[in-house]
Amino acid sequence: MALMALSACGTGGGGGPAPLAVTITAKDISYDTTAITAKVGQAVTVTLNNTGALDHSFVIDELGVKLENVKAGTTGTVTFTPQTAGTYTFYCSVPGHKQAGMVGTLTVTQ
Repeated sequence: MALMALSACGTGGGGGPAPLAVTITAKDISYDTTAITAKVGQAVTVTLNNTGALDHSFVIDELGVKLENVKAGTTGTVTFTPQTAGTYTFYCSVPGHKQAGMVGTLTVTQ
């Protein structure tokens, strides 16, 4: 399992934290990154790189994030901005994939 915790300096202009870009590779029934850390108000762009033979997705129910039907050999991108600190589960919504362990955690800090 890989841990991806990226943070960036503020913009200096009184705005929120700098955007975060994360690439997750999906192969077989697993993600290569299973932990992401972001800040409240930080735009997060997730690129799902599907190198496997099956369709995959990236979903966070509590935040309304849905990147679905990423076909084998393609990529998909979703951008969202978490507004509440907490720990959220992301997973592949293809039937059976979440149950097989295709899950990870997004931790949102102040």
